[in-house]
Amino acid sequence: MPPRTPFSICMHASLTVDVSGDPPEDWADLARRRGSFYHDPAWLVALRDTFRFRLHCVSARAGAPLAGLLALMEVPRLAGAPRLVSLPFSYAAGPLADDGAAAEALLETAGALAQEKRFHRLEIKTREPVGPPPDRFQRVLRYHTYRIPLTGGEDGVWQGLHADSTRRSIKKGWREGATVQRAETEESWTEMALVNERTAHRHGTPAPPRRFFVEACRALQRLGRADLYLARGPNAGLLGGIVLYKAAAEWIYAFGASDPSATPYRPSHLLIWRAIQDAIAAGIPVFDLGRASPDQAGLVEFKLRWGAQPIPLAYDYWPRAGGLHAEARDQGSLALAARLWRMLPAPLARAGSAFYRYLG
Repeated sequence: MPPRTPFSICMHASLTVDVSGDPPEDWADLARRRGSFYHDPAWLVALRDTFRFRLHCVSARAGAPLAGLLALMEVPRLAGAPRLVSLPFSYAAGPLADDGAAAEALLETAGALAQEKRFHRLEIKTREPVGPPPDRFQRVLRYHTYRIPLTGGEDGVWQGLHADSTRRSIKKGWREGATVQRAETEESWTEMALVNERTAHRHGTPAPPRRFFVEACRALQRLGRADLYLARGPNAGLLGGIVLYKAAAEWIYAFGASDPSATPYRPSHLLIWRAIQDAIAAGIPVFDLGRASPDQAGLVEFKLRWGAQPIPLAYDYWPRAGGLHAEARDQGSLALAARLWRMLPAPLARAGSAFYRYLG
């Protein structure tokens, strides 16, 4: 096992770095102007309060103005020291900085924190990496996120959909009488939590606890940072739902779930298309269908048939790569765990939401 290469912070004369347990007051402006949804302080607070993660907000300043930010959370392990992650349940939330010096200062501070507190691992996730991994880090390039440009308008996006799959499925759902509505009540969010539990069980993974949807996501919705869409059949029965995360530069498909009996109505296609229509109407330039790895071939093909463009995600690790995001999902321990989880009785799988916080 290679030794941990130590961090020694070499600060630039014009920069100071602070670490706090809460986002500074001026964090939100930089995060929302130049970052993604995952940099938003409302998301940080939702994660911290729902999953009881300890939050470290690293801020680099050039005098008074904020020049860079990096959010880190302590994610527990079933045994041993916790991991330090930027960020759990966020596909890319790495450093947001004005320049290379500020980014370097943020990463050096994160490394020093991980070293001092003896965390098992430091994990930094970024989108569209530029250049090699930072010094001392090991990089894993397994995942892409899949983004649909919306600047061509509704007609342009429609023409980019796969005619014999995606467009046909949307039309079939309409013919079968399915409808899609935006929802915001506690009862609606509870419906989403329940159908997501059943879907996660079929996929062989723990589901988020119900209060993540009913409390955290609903609170984000009230702030304009999230939304819920539900699809219903002609008899008003629930067919499925999706959760969106919302920022000025993009809307992100965060969760999708459906009832197995709803397949003839194509609820997933109807839900995504309605969300895309609303994003276009709101002037949003990009709709992000979320991440996938090469071993999720069916999921990758589904996203490509929406005209989505694959964008690489870089996961950088110190002192060495490892964990869920560095492993193949279709073989080895992850595939075995999924098979065993699917075999659990539904009540046990629901109780297993307590394990969800370890997956971040």
